Amino acid sequence: MRLVRRSGGPHPRPPWQVQTLRLALLAQAAITVALWLGVWQGLQSFAWTGGGVETDLLERSLSYLLVLAPTIPVNLVAAVWLGRGGHRARLYLACAGVLVAVQQILLLVPIDPGGYLAPGAVFALTVGPVAFASLALALTPRAKGWLREARPRSARRVIGVEGLAWGLTAVLAVGVVSSVDRWVAASAETGPPVGAYDESDVWARMETAVTATAAGPDAFPGFDARTVQVTACGYRTDAGLRTYRYLLAYELAPFAEPADEAAYAQAVREAWSGEDYQILYDGTTAEGDASIRASREDELTLHLVLGEAAALEIRSGCLERVDPDPGCLPAQGGVAPEDDTVEGLLCLGKD
Repeated sequence: MRLVRRSGGPHPRPPWQVQTLRLALLAQAAITVALWLGVWQGLQSFAWTGGGVETDLLERSLSYLLVLAPTIPVNLVAAVWLGRGGHRARLYLACAGVLVAVQQILLLVPIDPGGYLAPGAVFALTVGPVAFASLALALTPRAKGWLREARPRSARRVIGVEGLAWGLTAVLAVGVVSSVDRWVAASAETGPPVGAYDESDVWARMETAVTATAAGPDAFPGFDARTVQVTACGYRTDAGLRTYRYLLAYELAPFAEPADEAAYAQAVREAWSGEDYQILYDGTTAEGDASIRASREDELTLHLVLGEAAALEIRSGCLERVDPDPGCLPAQGGVAPEDDTVEGLLCLGKD
């Protein structure tokens, strides 16, 4: 049955199948926008741990934008022209269908330099059913008859509808790109430290704690070796500063007599019983050697183990890096340079 417009009369109303198809196209556009926002938030949360620059945040977010953004003008224009039927309605409806297929393929390849596959799966589970429902509606006899009707349109109307849709999309895309670029730049900037302690003096505080522990007993044998390990905590603080933790380990030289070892353990026990310390464990290892663990108010943890592998270890919590070159400190207790190892920091004069 052909729908004919009477001269001077109102435009015929589209059948309900076409009206539903128009709503489906608008819903698909809304889902696509929500998907991009979800992907962007996911990239933000992931990139904050490593920094937007290091995780290619700008390139990754723009790759999704380029793939998903065309849905907005194509579906909007298709919904408008479906209200009148004809050639341009068929054209944009076909474009909307092809676009969904291409987007699905690109999202599952994936286009993301980070290899993020979740958006492709979400797209298939959300946009996919709507696209198939739209296809079913478009293939109904009433919808096909509506789409075959040729209705003349003025060039001004075509330019007005399609120019407005594509123009608004371009403005929106430029705004999104600008916002993303500002966020990426902000993610790489740093502010003042937000914690009570930062990395600038932690090594010095740890060495001072070693000095205080070794200075007490007369029978202290000295140290054979030192190892310093600096590792990234894997996140940034609210100020955008990277965080690192320190491990300072001194291997004790052998004690001359068992009594000297016991005296040293008692001296450490008494030193760590002061106001600034809290003993967490005071007992023995599985081999029966003395083991004492304590914490300090400045977030340092100290551990002394005696026996054949006697060592004094001091660990810090995660601290903000406020200086790109924190610097290194010399070993104490008679440690030779060849027995001094620093990992995670570049120390001048060391290999």
